[in-house]
Amino acid sequence: MLAFITWRILESEPTEFLKAEVHWEIDEFLPIDQAVLADKIQSLIQDKYQLNLHEIKQTLESEPWVGTAHVERLFWNSIQVNIESQDIAMRWENTNCKTKNKIDCMGYISSTGDLFIPKTIISSEAVLARSEADQTKIIELYTDYQDYQMLSGDMIITSFSRANIDQLTFEPNVKVILGYQQQEQRLERFIKAYSELKPSKKVKQITFDMRYPKGFTLSY
Repeated sequence: MLAFITWRILESEPTEFLKAEVHWEIDEFLPIDQAVLADKIQSLIQDKYQLNLHEIKQTLESEPWVGTAHVERLFWNSIQVNIESQDIAMRWENTNCKTKNKIDCMGYISSTGDLFIPKTIISSEAVLARSEADQTKIIELYTDYQDYQMLSGDMIITSFSRANIDQLTFEPNVKVILGYQQQEQRLERFIKAYSELKPSKKVKQITFDMRYPKGFTLSY
């Protein structure tokens, strides 16, 4: 009788019988639905007897918003999936893009310096970075940003642009042009000069061009 029932199940819904059960634990900060992730691995969980946990992990981590996916087998017919969201250290814009609406023109940089470009863009108050879409250069940019912010102390960097030269913007809308060499020395000179020349009245923007051997230009 039991064999007959099993045969009837296999005959009516063979795929559902073989399909593995997935238990999810998802980071509350993940900005995409569980359904998006479940759809990604549908083809990989159709046979609970032949689950490739490494392939499931890689497939989940191919989603840009997923920082890390932990996958382990619970029982012979089920797996546990824990998802950690990517963190946002910086917002990112591609300097080679004339419009932000194209693919690969906007994304984020994680706290490990990795660029990720998801389809879903969310609002963020993180520092804005502008550069080419080159992972090696972006890691250098992120490292330099951390050094610049450390040198700047209480002055908060709101944007960092690196095209041919380095440019920083500080609160409240103070633009600093550092150029392509001796940036840290120039930043130190700016900090000293700004403490002495900080305007008493609110202005829309101040620009310090530090690309001079012993001085700088100041414009409002």
